[in-house]
Amino acid sequence: MPAVSITADASLDANKVAQMAHNAVKEGIGKPDMYIHVGVSSGVVLCGGKPGKVLAHVDSIGGDFGAFVEKFCTSLAELGVQPSEVTCTFRSLGMKEFAMNGAPLG
Repeated sequence: MPAVSITADASLDANKVAQMAHNAVKEGIGKPDMYIHVGVSSGVVLCGGKPGKVLAHVDSIGGDFGAFVEKFCTSLAELGVQPSEVTCTFRSLGMKEFAMNGAPLG
């Protein structure tokens, strides 16, 4: 049920960033693999007007956002990304606001 939309600096491997986000949702938010959806686009990221590396938006039916951010930033460090170069947002949705397999869940 979580959907993660990421803009990542073009210097980063989008597949690795996607897998790191997937794992952070699984381990941090606590959702099973079959419900996790991640999209990564390469682009320009600014954090406070300065060059950044990752902008992630998480939509989920509940979950521990803090645990996601901690796990995601720890993983991104393997790619040389500092926490100061990462911005994340979280939006908690109701089941009727999330659809899979062609129909809303609620």
